Amino acid sequence: MLMWLAFAACSTAQTPGFPPATQRSFAELRARVARADSGGQELQIRWFAIEGAAQPASDVTVLNRRRGIGPLPQERDPQLSDDRLVIISTDATGRELDWRIVMDPRLVRAEVPDAQGRLSGRRLMRTEVNLLVAVPDNPEIVRLRIYVPELTSDGYVLNLLATVDLP
Repeated sequence: MLMWLAFAACSTAQTPGFPPATQRSFAELRARVARADSGGQELQIRWFAIEGAAQPASDVTVLNRRRGIGPLPQERDPQLSDDRLVIISTDATGRELDWRIVMDPRLVRAEVPDAQGRLSGRRLMRTEVNLLVAVPDNPEIVRLRIYVPELTSDGYVLNLLATVDLP
């Protein structure tokens, strides 16, 4: 019994049914977490991303919260791409209650002329942005996790960028 307690204390395993917070499969998220179709709330979030950090590092603040905005928009077949973010709503225990795909507000596309006047496209990443997101108006939702998708040979993997506690 004592050996089992020592193993349990040292184990880094997650609670069954809850994936690690820093990375997860998008296909698994879609299969395990239903998207709510109830009324929504709109959150305006101020996000200062810290570039080059080894771990997800950000200063994220909810600027405004507007409840009762009406039904949430539903996509028939939500698709990821490199210019999107995934927002996962969780309760106080970390249980995932809902997810949404939004445009990545950090991404700016620019066309810049070279010395000969030919335009070439560039992608710039801003480190300070405002993010507007609609999530279910569910009183159990206390935290949002912001993920960026990465395409791998096995499909999309979501990498944690930031978390924000709701007021």
